[in-house]
Amino acid sequence: MGTNFTERYIVDDCNTEQIAKKTLVKIKELSKTLPIQPDPIHFSLIYETILKNDAEFVAEINALIHSKNYDHNSAQILFTNLWAKIIQRHVPYEEFSSLLDDLLGEINNWVVSSEKKHAVLAKHIKTTEKESCAVKALLHIKNKIIPHLKISQDESVELQNNVEQITSEVSTLKKELNKATILARTDELTGLSNRRGFNEFLAEVLASPDISSMPSVSLIAFDIDFFKNINDEFGHTIGDSVLKFLAKIFRDETKGRDLIARIGGEEFILVLKKTNVYSARLLAESIRKKVEDSKLHIKRTSQIIKLTISAGVAIYRIGESADDFIDRADKALYLSKKTGRNKTCTEDDLLS
Repeated sequence: MGTNFTERYIVDDCNTEQIAKKTLVKIKELSKTLPIQPDPIHFSLIYETILKNDAEFVAEINALIHSKNYDHNSAQILFTNLWAKIIQRHVPYEEFSSLLDDLLGEINNWVVSSEKKHAVLAKHIKTTEKESCAVKALLHIKNKIIPHLKISQDESVELQNNVEQITSEVSTLKKELNKATILARTDELTGLSNRRGFNEFLAEVLASPDISSMPSVSLIAFDIDFFKNINDEFGHTIGDSVLKFLAKIFRDETKGRDLIARIGGEEFILVLKKTNVYSARLLAESIRKKVEDSKLHIKRTSQIIKLTISAGVAIYRIGESADDFIDRADKALYLSKKTGRNKTCTEDDLLS
């Protein structure tokens, strides 16, 4: 199992020492503008960006760095997701394979043994049938046949116990696999889906055979206005509380909807099936007003954080890529922020 974990970082014609040096240099450069240091977590993540084994994961890290949202908290979430992905990819397969091999081996041994014992038992039964003396026949049954039957019974019980034990271990591994899968798709801070979970869900929706017959699929991209100022003024702990608070509003306001995800530091996105652009805009406005009317009191102080969000809405065009779809929602969101923030724009507003 250990080899599989390290295989991720073994590349042909790759000077790992050189990559390690580049990693340290990059961390040093980033530390001038970001609160990071060359500890194991940051080293692993920046090493990933240089090695470029996972394009989607590297893009997620670089997006946080570019938006200045890469810090100890976001790095911890990324690092957890990284290892969840590795565990999900390697551990279950190896463990399941080993358990199934054991199970098949037990069954095969039992079958072979049973066939041999069946042949011996059949021979003794024939001998018994040929005995003309009842006393001799009974003695033969007692001394030859019954012991074989008892051995077969004991082996059957043993096999059953082994099968039950292996089944229990398989069940436990399935639970661990489910946990790893959920962890890899979940934002640790807010409990919402993360970018990976969002990408997988959207890809599944857009690949659906009935996508062309759906009334529409809409995206709403959200962004917290001036979130960096909140972190700078009140600290990252309060900033994290703001994100959790906003996640709760999203969950409350989108019950029964398809998926809400945190895809960046203060960026969220909502996928809506069977929702046209008009209905999506109404929902975005409802959420925006709910946030605007909320008051966040900082414990043990009289301070109140005035929180607002901006939103951008786009509707899917049959045949386009997921990236193009997301890009149009992002552009609508950018228009909202560019034209005053705390508002909702749709892709149609880009044309006016």
